[in-house]
Amino acid sequence: MAASTNIPTKLKKSQVVNAGPQLKFDTDTLECLLVKAGSGIPSTTSGGIQFVADITGTNAEVSGTGYSRQTLSSVTVAFDGSNSNYVDFSFGDVTFTQSAGGFTDARYIIFYDATTSTSDAARPVIAIADPDQTLSAVSGDVVLTCPTGGLIQWQ
Repeated sequence: MAASTNIPTKLKKSQVVNAGPQLKFDTDTLECLLVKAGSGIPSTTSGGIQFVADITGTNAEVSGTGYSRQTLSSVTVAFDGSNSNYVDFSFGDVTFTQSAGGFTDARYIIFYDATTSTSDAARPVIAIADPDQTLSAVSGDVVLTCPTGGLIQWQ
């Protein structure tokens, strides 16, 4: 699915110093959305994004017939099967269904925690996946498959 996955630095800090919402990967409602290229991949540096609204302010969310944000299913946080010193965050396939009037310009996949708020201004971004190509649901489904070893792997 992703050529690269980027974790926001502000999220990392909020998890260890209680400076922001504490994520519970195993019980929170985690979702994903798709955004256009905009001004490039959103910055995940210490001066970069933290919440969904930080991203949609510079990278418009895609639109089109049948498009909607998707809830992650079969979320797991577990020891890695090949190296028990690693912890993997994984999820089941996510499908954006094909539609003749669907989107043609999705460039980045944004994973976020929807439990913490009903407002994008307070929904923390977990990760930004860059598929290294533009995605389109006009002529077929767009299926996001979690990478082997998980979208995020802690060592």
